[in-house]
Amino acid sequence: MRSMHFVPGGNDRMFAKALTLPADGLILDLEDSVPPDRKAATRPHVAGWLANHDFGPRGRWVRMNPIWGPLGRQDVEETIPARPDGYVVPKPRHAGDVREVAQLLDKLEQRHGIPNGTTRLKLIATETPEGLLNIREMTAASPRIVAISWGVEDLGAALGLTRVRDDAGRYLDIPRYARVMCVIAAVAAGVEPLDSVYTDIADLDGLRRECEEALAMGFTGKTSIHPSQIPVINEVFTPSAAELAAARELVAAFEEHARRGVYAFTFKGRMVDAPHLANARKLLARAGA
Repeated sequence: MRSMHFVPGGNDRMFAKALTLPADGLILDLEDSVPPDRKAATRPHVAGWLANHDFGPRGRWVRMNPIWGPLGRQDVEETIPARPDGYVVPKPRHAGDVREVAQLLDKLEQRHGIPNGTTRLKLIATETPEGLLNIREMTAASPRIVAISWGVEDLGAALGLTRVRDDAGRYLDIPRYARVMCVIAAVAAGVEPLDSVYTDIADLDGLRRECEEALAMGFTGKTSIHPSQIPVINEVFTPSAAELAAARELVAAFEEHARRGVYAFTFKGRMVDAPHLANARKLLARAGA
């Protein structure tokens, strides 16, 4: 998943627009973008979107409310009959929260005739201080998890941070730590790490820099909050033809040398060995090549 785009639940105009966008996945939001007094009415609205519209190749996701609050369980119960691809789980505090969502899905899939385990999970794993401390255990808490992301706005509010970026727009220490831990925990668990949203929607140059930095860190994609952000995200997280050609050439060179029992050699003026092969294969897998 290169790009996952948030769509405010209940906003038909934005939803119609989202169905024309090149995002890899759409996240139909029942949490932060929906006023508290509209949440109950928005659930059947989102379920209707899922049941009655063709999403094309886009993933169909729902961001529920926190499972530990009064709304999360009903969010899942009222939308799963429309068979979303998965749920985005906000503000998990520990592995027990993740397991509670997974166990609820076990029961509801059986009730609605959905094959067990097909409804996936994406965690926003750093929105609470407790969640950041428990990110490793949460990421490994269920085989339903296919991706994790990180968030700084709620974490910053919980910690009382007065700012999260320096004057150059770079993340300060605590959000940078959360970002780094997201990548490490995701790779350790064998799931995709997705970078957080970029909130300055007019600054596409800044978005591009942040995407390029995220790619260099090991992220495989990024979430978006405005349609103009999606082409930039897709471009940065899609390997170029030249990068794919170079990766194929390197893999072929490794295969040729392996037949002679050689696993470290000079390739285009630099020494390469197993980690270089792993990176080349990851790039090809990311492109589906």
